[in-house]
Amino acid sequence: MSVEMKYRFDNDDHWVGTNNPEYIVIHDTGNYDDTDEGNANYFCTGHRRASAHYFVDEDSITQVVREHDSAFHCGDGYDRYGIGNRNSIGIEMCKTKGDISEQTIENTLWLVKDIQKKYGIPNSKVVRHWDCSRKECPNTFMPNNWARWWDFKARLEGNKIASVETIKKDNPYCFYESDITKTNATIVGQGNIQVLDDKCNSIEGRYISSLDKIFVLGIYPSSKFIEVIYPSGDKKYHAYISIENYNRISFDYHMEYQNDDGDTYVWWSSENVNKTEHDEVLAPNKKASPMYRENGWLRISFYREDGTPTDGYVRYEGQQSEKFYEEAKIKQGVVKVSNYLNVRDDVNGNIIGKVFNNEKVTIVWTETGWYYIEYDTSHGKKRGYVDAKYVEIE
Repeated sequence: MSVEMKYRFDNDDHWVGTNNPEYIVIHDTGNYDDTDEGNANYFCTGHRRASAHYFVDEDSITQVVREHDSAFHCGDGYDRYGIGNRNSIGIEMCKTKGDISEQTIENTLWLVKDIQKKYGIPNSKVVRHWDCSRKECPNTFMPNNWARWWDFKARLEGNKIASVETIKKDNPYCFYESDITKTNATIVGQGNIQVLDDKCNSIEGRYISSLDKIFVLGIYPSSKFIEVIYPSGDKKYHAYISIENYNRISFDYHMEYQNDDGDTYVWWSSENVNKTEHDEVLAPNKKASPMYRENGWLRISFYREDGTPTDGYVRYEGQQSEKFYEEAKIKQGVVKVSNYLNVRDDVNGNIIGKVFNNEKVTIVWTETGWYYIEYDTSHGKKRGYVDAKYVEIE
């Protein structure tokens, strides 16, 4: 089998030379009726702040981003699950009258196998957008416990269609062995806590015990669960517990974050801090529990005014007793340019500010020729990326 291949590399929404393909991520476009050519035209005629490597329909495939460049297709997971824009190839399946046609699926399978052969990617690393970020994509494959997805994977393996019963037994949602070893909390109180999948269904025979040390990834009030990494024997597992067990979690820095006498804005995504409207507010003089840092921003957990537990990232940390979970090896630097140096929201990203010659900055971390810095502005401290060759380490 072969499929007509088309190429259009005038898309601007990607990072050049930053992708090391380890995964193949399958999406659907979410439209009612579209084509590979139509999507290529849309994503190549303006800054869409999104992209994929390939678009597939019934009669052809169009590539719009080169495989060793990073497309913006699954960054909403912020690499929490080990899969992101810099280690994956994104494939979007186009829809025909609201569905993914059989021929489009066949063409996608052909493309996936071709990419697998090229990079040695195993079937286990052909994943859904869902596996990267919990976004319900490819949405068309979701009904009946993702039955069409498991059919897709079975066909990739060269096997027959997997039954829904087998799917339920062998693939409980989002329960899997994890290689995350760090912890940030301890389970307290009496009795075991039932382990759940992400539909809040109990996973038979799986419990978290009192005094177990866990890593709390997130608290999700709307879904009524808490996402955790917990120990069982000599292994760690990713799963969920009911939000009703929130009061049994004792964080390592339990309620040690003290807000001052003003509102502190909170964002649910670390990548939205200072870029979008805030999602929550930590009220004046309230306490919170620091959880960890992501992209330099501190994630805290706290109670809303109505008593519901929640969490999110803060841009302003006030006068805390210590710098919670601060990154190691932070260094100080001095800007060395003729006038000013642009600060960007990501590597080769959009300009969000400026630092000036001889200005002192804090280098939070480094990333292939770039520094992620903290710098002073008239509105307080901000963070962003700058070209490393223009900053001297003190």
